[in-house]
Amino acid sequence: MKIALIILLAFAMYFPSQAQNRGKYKIKVVEHNHKRHRGIFYAANDNGLILYRRKGDTTFVKAENISALYISRPGIVVPMAVIGGVALFIVGATTPGIDGAALAIAGVPLGVAGGLLLSQPFANKRYYRKLEAKDFPLIKSDLRKYTVVK
Repeated sequence: MKIALIILLAFAMYFPSQAQNRGKYKIKVVEHNHKRHRGIFYAANDNGLILYRRKGDTTFVKAENISALYISRPGIVVPMAVIGGVALFIVGATTPGIDGAALAIAGVPLGVAGGLLLSQPFANKRYYRKLEAKDFPLIKSDLRKYTVVK
């Protein structure tokens, strides 16, 4: 029984620490030569950005090569679209007669579109376009809000 408690305690301490290290913002970096890098935004320092790619693989992009940054936080758009579709389906299912069936069938795409439309203003996105090397020190403090390493 003691070993099960120790293992449970180890898992209880391990998973929250892993959740804190997960990247919350995805980033797409476009270089001047149109080469694109995608990943999780890990760190921003004086001379470039560090991105997580896959399974711990990191990429360093120099500041003088960056022409555009697209930062986004996934998570609110899809749930709002699903909620909108389900809500209109339920309204259609509870309405009696042929009107309820028509509302249930046509309401799902309308609810999904409405959910997408309403969730876009709340989506956390940030764009930096037409960047040059001299712009990077000015936006570095703003970029650090989106990184894993503060």
